[in-house]
Amino acid sequence: MKPRINSRLNLTANSFAGLALLLLLLLVSPSLAGNLTVSGRAGLYSPPGVGASASVMYGLGAEYSITSFLSARAAVETTTYSVAGIQTTLTPVTVDIIYRQTLLGMLTPYVGAGIGYYTATVGPLTSSTIGVQAETGLKFTIGGFDAGVEARYLLPDTKTAATGSMSYNAYMTGSFLQSFNI
Repeated sequence: MKPRINSRLNLTANSFAGLALLLLLLLVSPSLAGNLTVSGRAGLYSPPGVGASASVMYGLGAEYSITSFLSARAAVETTTYSVAGIQTTLTPVTVDIIYRQTLLGMLTPYVGAGIGYYTATVGPLTSSTIGVQAETGLKFTIGGFDAGVEARYLLPDTKTAATGSMSYNAYMTGSFLQSFNI
């Protein structure tokens, strides 16, 4: 974990890596013959640290249904917040396995966990780490409209437990969601 000064180049490289991962999912998924859902993501991020300001975390996600109970989700997200007046940008590229169970045809509780590549830019220094995350949520389906709530625990650096933080998401899908039956 060596700090780098060129944060713009690193953010661009991470964005490219995330988009490449999503494109790879699109190319590989026809051989797996399932359902791929692409959507925007947004939520409230509560960063670690005394005096850290909450911020909005947003990004793009792609979820592939492996079975009716199991799916894989890849996401690229970013958020910028302040800790003691120092601006921090966190960009996770994550892959999760999610178990879900549909109840009454319209309620879908789920739990999941996965691994991620986390890039943090604090002032002029950028570092990259391997982290893990876990989530739980509830999705509601009424007609062709989906909405839900989700809580995610993010641990951007598996070597340091003090980096753990929460992200709370509420989402609605419809106009910004696209599903592909492959």
